[in-house]
Amino acid sequence: MCGAELLTRRAIHGVVDMPLHRFDERTQAHMFHPDPLALIDPFIGVDAFRMPHHFFLPHPHGGMSAVTLLLDDSPGGVRNRDSQGDDSFIEPGDLHWTQAGSGIVHEETPSQPGQAAVGLQVFVNMARAHKQDPAAVFKVARADMPVWQQDGVRVKVAACRFRGLVSPIEAEASWATPVNLLDIGLDPHAALELPVPRAHNGFLMVLAGDLTAGDHAARALQTVVLLPAAPGDSGDGVLALKAGDAGARVVLFSGQPLREPIVPHGPFVGNTRQDIAAYAVAYQSGAMGILDASFSR
Repeated sequence: MCGAELLTRRAIHGVVDMPLHRFDERTQAHMFHPDPLALIDPFIGVDAFRMPHHFFLPHPHGGMSAVTLLLDDSPGGVRNRDSQGDDSFIEPGDLHWTQAGSGIVHEETPSQPGQAAVGLQVFVNMARAHKQDPAAVFKVARADMPVWQQDGVRVKVAACRFRGLVSPIEAEASWATPVNLLDIGLDPHAALELPVPRAHNGFLMVLAGDLTAGDHAARALQTVVLLPAAPGDSGDGVLALKAGDAGARVVLFSGQPLREPIVPHGPFVGNTRQDIAAYAVAYQSGAMGILDASFSR
């Protein structure tokens, strides 16, 4: 009983469009921020962004992780600076995971203004037990991400694991919210039985092309949301994918839900309103560190 046909097929909650938000005349993102957030717990949302010039001044985060996954074909990279002293370059295809915990201030700008940085900004919640952990930053270079290829399908394991391949981020002992981030390319009409544990919530973001997921059709800049896991669900699940005439580029996000109260407020995510107030005080008092802007606008 090891064939994919014997695994539980993951049901789909629905397919949703990702509306475009323009930060200015050049910087923009197609956003996925569903309501209620319980649909995608432990995720908070994803922005598929295009950033060609300096825009985001230093800003805080607390109680969550802000994750940058640049696309392999991004024209440019990103420079990340934070209040812990990190000053590094995120190259196309790299993963940069800012786990804010008790608080951090960071700034992300194109490493070469005029060469647009194109990728995903992923917001991931942290459990109550970790919301006051010291901030930490994890980095995985594109060259270190394992890749699985077969029959017109390519799966890059940015975070967690896929069919025995494990991302280096799993070795980080302080990584608080383990989730799967799989960057998947399918040639025209290629098919994949995509494992998604039954205990995980998850969604599939279509970045290019079109495909069917289960019995639902989805095209570029739509997200396929799985039916949320029920308490007690366990075992293996699978989502059947088949690309259309132009192939497809998709990213799978899945993780075990935290099932805790959630209060998101701008860059902070707490369990109560009091948590949000405490993060604001910590930021204003300098307890999250100080980071001077590298540009002005």
